[in-house]
Amino acid sequence: MFKQSVREFAEKNIAPRSREIDRNAAGIPEEIIQGMAKLGLFGLTIPEKYGGSAIEGEEIVTAMLAVHEIARAELSMSLPVYYLLNLGWSYLVSRFGTEELKKEILPRVATGEWFLGIATTESSGGSDLARIKTNAAKRDRKYILNGEKYFVSGVEEGPKRGGGHCTLFRTGTMEDGNRALTFAYVPAQARGIAMTPLHMMGRMGLSTGVIHYDGVEIPEHYRLGDENKGFYTAMQGFNAARVLVCAACTGGAERALELTRDYTTQRHLFGTPLAKFEGISFEIADDWAKLEMLKNTLLKTAWMIDRHHQDSNSIPRKDVNAYVAMCKMIAPHLGLEITKHAIMHHGALGYSDQVPFEMLMRGLMSYVAGAEGGTNVMKIIIAREFIGDVAIPY
Repeated sequence: MFKQSVREFAEKNIAPRSREIDRNAAGIPEEIIQGMAKLGLFGLTIPEKYGGSAIEGEEIVTAMLAVHEIARAELSMSLPVYYLLNLGWSYLVSRFGTEELKKEILPRVATGEWFLGIATTESSGGSDLARIKTNAAKRDRKYILNGEKYFVSGVEEGPKRGGGHCTLFRTGTMEDGNRALTFAYVPAQARGIAMTPLHMMGRMGLSTGVIHYDGVEIPEHYRLGDENKGFYTAMQGFNAARVLVCAACTGGAERALELTRDYTTQRHLFGTPLAKFEGISFEIADDWAKLEMLKNTLLKTAWMIDRHHQDSNSIPRKDVNAYVAMCKMIAPHLGLEITKHAIMHHGALGYSDQVPFEMLMRGLMSYVAGAEGGTNVMKIIIAREFIGDVAIPY
């Protein structure tokens, strides 16, 4: 019933405006955000105590289902990414934030008023977080940040709407590696922050750019988890975020596959529907089977995260890590492959903007390129959890 209600809302209010969002320099229409907020969709990972609509023990399962439906409707991936960022990182704040921080930001995220994102990647890359250079000195119960974060989503939405980013920074020496990193919420409107937009190939309705920190002061109670243990806190957030990213990929791929199915049954060649040619029907069959298996694995993975959160002894963390990495390793590539097949099955029409495949392909490429974890990094995680530490190449 929940899934169906989100689908009905998305098909009526979002799908007809997908192309507009992709071409809209002003970003995602406010009425769409408010409509989603009225349904409680921004509060799925936020407890009722803080204005959310979370069902205890089912936060990631319901969030995953919702992201899938939003992505199925908005194929540019702009709105799905905006949405999943808010869900994933409010989930982390609700788990690791101080009471003061949770009261300050979670109610505003739940109503759609504020944006909440993530800032970890730097100019040297995003996979080796132990080598980040953004740093903070601590003085008078405040952290003073200096440095830069690259390829951050929401560099225009944060300053405009309010809210900010969960940010990883160094509170020790480089030699300490990931044992000297701290994770904290940093308001996008804080003094000393400057944003530089970057032009990306896809997700045009959502800004991406660089955040510059020049003596930015944040209070100690903005910290998420323990000081110098921010790497481990952030990794728990990435597990949730990766599941939601995979849901965006499956949602877009599902819609592309449905459009291909409908087109190939109606389009005739040599007097017969395209779907009668096994070169096409078998490819669609393969894609559908792989997508259904992925969707079921993703549902299990979301359930595992929820279950582990309730009782960490019920499901080992290494199993959660492995399943999350498996989904993230497969989902972007399968989504891209299904989209490519859809373009080919539509012929010249598929290469035009009369169908939505080109904007879906551009959106999915951000996750193929490595956002929320590159493919080979996911393979390292899977090998580490299945084979053991001997498989870690560093």
